[in-house]
Amino acid sequence: MQAEILKEKAAGNVVEVRMHWKVQGISAVGIVERERKGVIKFRPVWDYSRPEDVGVNSRIDLVKEKFASVKDAYSLLRPGLWMAKVLEFLGVELSTTEGVCTARISEDRMLVVQAKVEEVRRLGALGGPQVPRAKLESLLGLLAFCGQVVYGLSLYTRFAHALLSQCKARFLHLNDKVVQDLKVICTVMRLYNGRRVRLDRLEVKWEWFSTDASTGVGMGAVLDKRWFAVTWAWLRSQPQEDFFPFNPNNPKSKDIGYLELFTLYWALVLWGKHLEGKSVVVHIDNKCVIGQLQRWWGPSEYIPLLRQLFLVCVQHDIRLLPTYIASKDNVYADLLSRGQISAFQRRCREDRHHSVWIEDRDDWMLLPNLWRALDVQFGPFTVDCCVSQHGANSFCRVGWTKEDDARVMDFRGHNCWGNLPFSGFLEIIQNFLRCKRQQQRGTAGTFLVPVWEGDPGYELVKSLPEVFKVVRRWPARSTLFTAPSPQGGGRTYWGDTRWATMVVRCPPHPVEWTDSVLTGVTWSRGFLAMMLPATDDVLAWWVVFMVTDRKVKPSTAKKYTSGVRALHLQLGLVWVPVRERWAVHSALQGCGRRWDTPSKQTMPIGFEELLQMAVVVDPNSFLEIVVFAAMLTAFFFFFRKDNVSVEKADAWNPRGHLVRADMSFPVLEEGARQVDIRVRHSKTIQAGERYHTVRAVEVPGSPICVVRALWRIGQLPNLGPDGPLFCTEDAKGRLKPLTHSVFVAVFRKLAARAGLDPAAYTGHSFRRGGATAAFRLQVQDALIQAHGDWASECYKLYCDMDAAQQLILPSAMASGAAAATRAFEGRA
Repeated sequence: MQAEILKEKAAGNVVEVRMHWKVQGISAVGIVERERKGVIKFRPVWDYSRPEDVGVNSRIDLVKEKFASVKDAYSLLRPGLWMAKVLEFLGVELSTTEGVCTARISEDRMLVVQAKVEEVRRLGALGGPQVPRAKLESLLGLLAFCGQVVYGLSLYTRFAHALLSQCKARFLHLNDKVVQDLKVICTVMRLYNGRRVRLDRLEVKWEWFSTDASTGVGMGAVLDKRWFAVTWAWLRSQPQEDFFPFNPNNPKSKDIGYLELFTLYWALVLWGKHLEGKSVVVHIDNKCVIGQLQRWWGPSEYIPLLRQLFLVCVQHDIRLLPTYIASKDNVYADLLSRGQISAFQRRCREDRHHSVWIEDRDDWMLLPNLWRALDVQFGPFTVDCCVSQHGANSFCRVGWTKEDDARVMDFRGHNCWGNLPFSGFLEIIQNFLRCKRQQQRGTAGTFLVPVWEGDPGYELVKSLPEVFKVVRRWPARSTLFTAPSPQGGGRTYWGDTRWATMVVRCPPHPVEWTDSVLTGVTWSRGFLAMMLPATDDVLAWWVVFMVTDRKVKPSTAKKYTSGVRALHLQLGLVWVPVRERWAVHSALQGCGRRWDTPSKQTMPIGFEELLQMAVVVDPNSFLEIVVFAAMLTAFFFFFRKDNVSVEKADAWNPRGHLVRADMSFPVLEEGARQVDIRVRHSKTIQAGERYHTVRAVEVPGSPICVVRALWRIGQLPNLGPDGPLFCTEDAKGRLKPLTHSVFVAVFRKLAARAGLDPAAYTGHSFRRGGATAAFRLQVQDALIQAHGDWASECYKLYCDMDAAQQLILPSAMASGAAAATRAFEGRA
């Protein structure tokens, strides 16, 4: 190879990396930047095939092509670029002719590797621990570098790495496996040195390919319409190889991971000729196997099988793209591995068209002739910003998948092409505009979008004619896209479009637009479409916009959300109530403060109000007896409404709500009874991390005795220990949990019957009233907070003082002033 380089250099067709800046008479290609001892040094790259200043870059613009790795050097060699036939970069030779690039380790470096291998082999042949650890580590480091070019070389260094990890001594004894690898490693390097680098995009084999194995039955795989099912019993009856499963000399060969790898090997041996020269997407339900295939690395017992698998891939020029699939979704291969052939065939007939349609939804591709015209006019494009999972529909070498997410990727400096997803491309356009504003020059985009009146993305593009110029228009029922064929065998037309489409272009030079245009378009034309189904953040944003920009009162904005709810229900979408949306609730609270809206506090319920309602409770009404018991429980235990009732009957959960087993009746030493209630879930106990136990003592002869009320509730039949503590009867006499609406409705009915104003009270009046009553009885603040399980000091807002308590401090101040006055007059 060295002689070939010298020959090409003499003919003027060589690119070299040189240490000197000034090379007369030739053209500059780029630079390599390196930092050594804190000093940045540049290594220019020169093209001997061109006169000075007619190359890729001029001498004054060297930094335009900056690369720092072999992979970056590959990017310099692209079709249609007239430059060197041979490029030497960091010990790697890259030669290119007519669109085919070959990467190989230079002959000088090969000789260095061969010398080090022979030295280690010679020391190992002396017997005993004669090989210095440092020499073996140095050799493995050099081989790791060569492994970047020599595909699969890492498979022949696995046993040496295992030896280093197992033995920590300074001198090592080479085992037989390491010796065998050292014997063949130079041969492997010369055989596979010169990896071919495709300059055109490698075709992706999209059609379905999945494998699976079962430890007890056999293995199976599916590729398009091809499939196989092999039992282990049949395989054992065939001539055996050392790497076959269930080898008695390899205990690991019966592991499920080994069986999964062997299944893939068997499939590639059978079908490799159909996959030649392609990137093959294979679905596997074992993540460990996927990792081994991605790195060509694994346990030492797996290495012989991995080597055979690698050789099959090299033989057919196959690039594996292993992809994880959940076991429950890997139906076809799973049925075959278990020998269920008839079930497999029946499932294929049922699922073929549906499964292909689901897989294909993000794999639309513009017709190549239409795209090439755009590329000639506005290209070359540097990135395809919306491609399928493995880039099967990408026109560019670089593509962003769903995992990359064009909504957050950096568009700056890119001339991007995008066949945007028709459902929800607004966020991609917005992200592009953010990047365009940050870097106006050099940032450009060409996007294919649907003409959907009212869609927020389309309305945004339409409202910015100074940014997006329409360069193509296609009416409805145009033939524009290809997609994978349901029958396999590649891409095909997929019918005409149902709506008009257009291509818009944002130029790479500076353009101007105002944020007010974006805001007006977003709200006035297309915002409602973007809201459905409305997320918490979007709805909170809408509330803030209505209050701050439209000057709507917070209470009115809250009522407007009912209109959004109506749209959801009309379209059959799921609607989450506003009270269950924390972000929206916080936005409404913040808007209320902006409008200086006072918070409305409920009136507390006290002993007097409870006694008035106890008199009017109907003793023959099961519902009123249960609700009044719940009212007493909420008052004496400082409970929230959620503790004694549920929002809906079907929302009751015995793991979180109060059950009969949470209530007990111990007897005090004085003979009085008490009731203990264990709270397992509340506003301050979200994850069941603790229990909160509260107690109440019997009040003999009182109609508001909570102990007697709960004792009566506990005697209800047909309810086990896991039944709801408070329940009511439905129309058929069946018991069901007490709900919020029933609790509040009966409470207000009793309040009205007792002569109280029902509008002044809510379900929270009992918690507030209990804390107020305890405070007026001069109970310590710490006891009130602990009894009600308040996490903050907001309980102090519930402790209302009556007129007598409010006079305690002024009276004390007056008494102090009088005493000071008398003392002063006595001294005078």
